[in-house]
Amino acid sequence: MIADIEVTKDNFLGGELIIRQPKIGYRAGIDAVLLGTAGAAIKANNVVELGCGVGTAMLICANQRKKHGTLTKALGLEIDANAAVLCSQNIADNGFADFVSVQNIDGMKPNSAIENRFDLAISNPPFFDDDTAIRGPKFERQAAYIIGAPLLDWLKAMLRLVKSNGEILLIHRADRLFDILQALKNRAGDIKILPIHAVEGRPANRIIIRAKKGSKAPTQILTGINLRAHQNDSKYLPEIDGICKGSATSIFDELPT
Repeated sequence: MIADIEVTKDNFLGGELIIRQPKIGYRAGIDAVLLGTAGAAIKANNVVELGCGVGTAMLICANQRKKHGTLTKALGLEIDANAAVLCSQNIADNGFADFVSVQNIDGMKPNSAIENRFDLAISNPPFFDDDTAIRGPKFERQAAYIIGAPLLDWLKAMLRLVKSNGEILLIHRADRLFDILQALKNRAGDIKILPIHAVEGRPANRIIIRAKKGSKAPTQILTGINLRAHQNDSKYLPEIDGICKGSATSIFDELPT
């Protein structure tokens, strides 16, 4: 049963997906699109999303994998009951009930039933694990943006979910790169960092990181991508617009398979 909250139905991938999400609070956007699209290009027989929310990134990943002819099983883990209910509705409404499911559990806690099981774990971790460091989000968004545990614990949970040599993929703030690399030290390698520039010529404000559990391979910084050519542009660059509309299944060739 979902609480009495106002919900919108929003188009993603040019209308290929219709996603129910709260009108007020955390709402999925470009980060979920980029994460899901990047995940679709990675070889995996099964995928898990830690903190899947209403399932946007997971369903984008599943939808684009279907286009590649590589539709795989996917599981979302979501602690918030309302988000989990919406996620379940989104899975059914978009025709993925046979392949995608959600569990309303705390994926941060050790759980032998789901650990060491997946080929790929994806996530858009909450951005603020220290609400004294920088200005935090509005109250309605705090559940999705703030976690009490450090980012280290979030990454450790992702690594617990994947098999030996399994991979993790996350999108996060660029200024947390050092923390992410420290968290992955001696736990994962073959790390590939994809900078995301909100505006061409400006410093990256987001990063996508791909890493392999237990690997000792060196880290690579890949050629970054730009979302807009100018600060005041109302539209994304054509290649990003293509991803948002679903006509391009990937521009993440920089993330080798």
